[in-house]
Amino acid sequence: MTKSRSGIHTLHIPDSSKAAAGAALDAVTELGDALPDTGLDLYLEYGAKHLRNHLPAEVLEALAQWRHSPTAWLTLANLPGPHEPVPTPRDGFCDESLLRTPNLVHFGILRLLGLAPIAYPWENDGRLIRNVAPRAASARTLTSWGYAQPLDWHTDDSVLDHRPGADPAEAIPHYLSFFGMRNDERVPTDLLPVDTVLETLPDRTAEALRRPDFTVTAPESYTADGDGRPLSRTGVPVLWTLPDGNAALRYGPGRLTGHTPGARAALADFERHAAGLPGLPVMVEEGGFHIFDNRRVMHRRVPFQPAAEGRARWLRRCYAHRPATAPAPAPATAG
Repeated sequence: MTKSRSGIHTLHIPDSSKAAAGAALDAVTELGDALPDTGLDLYLEYGAKHLRNHLPAEVLEALAQWRHSPTAWLTLANLPGPHEPVPTPRDGFCDESLLRTPNLVHFGILRLLGLAPIAYPWENDGRLIRNVAPRAASARTLTSWGYAQPLDWHTDDSVLDHRPGADPAEAIPHYLSFFGMRNDERVPTDLLPVDTVLETLPDRTAEALRRPDFTVTAPESYTADGDGRPLSRTGVPVLWTLPDGNAALRYGPGRLTGHTPGARAALADFERHAAGLPGLPVMVEEGGFHIFDNRRVMHRRVPFQPAAEGRARWLRRCYAHRPATAPAPAPATAG
């Protein structure tokens, strides 16, 4: 059930379980006209319920283990998608009513993992789901709609609050989750654990990065504030320690500025070391689900040429955080 390639562990769903789960999710009527942004609790509840009823026991046990002792990332493959093919959106948005089954899968898995979806009002029009898909008008932008430029190592939403107990609506998202609609171009998402970078850094560099001697600014995908200036946060560290003892990081190329000579030297040293590390490739393909800890792992993407219109690479991204008291998973039911 579990296989490993390049250090990435994948839970593969058998075809029979995929078909059974897909049929059950296609038949869900309790959602009414609700979409994820208006009926999130319904998507969480019914997605988790039917996945628990139809996924193999070994997969459910692996999800339960991750819930109680999360690793830096997790990947599932061969999950059910939409009943009928849906073209890749051209402008970043699409008709969510056509995507009920993948949305039930996406949010159902998040519920089974004990995570809560989160959206930010200043990004992606405040929607929970971001369509990571090529948009011609954004081709050269350093956003999830771009494709002609590389996205170098970074963590998402580094401008937000990193402190334990921060309001989720204002905090760096704990996790990035993706559901794959298609990836005919076979463009990987590369992952680089913070611990791997720290193994190469001198202690003095890591110590300097832990001091609140930096200012961070928001990326292009954020809406500027009322004065037309980009969002920023000052007096923050680049590195810190999470409550579970793991090292955490905020980073985006060109988004951080050191206030002191020592801070600037440490940031440059960190960037030199990170640039020399290859990372681990993850291929999120059709029917794939992937999640990683945004504070413990950097990610990047190479430039690529999109496939024909309607067939270009399309991932569905949702941020998630771990509530102080995680919601209980939906119980399995007969039938």
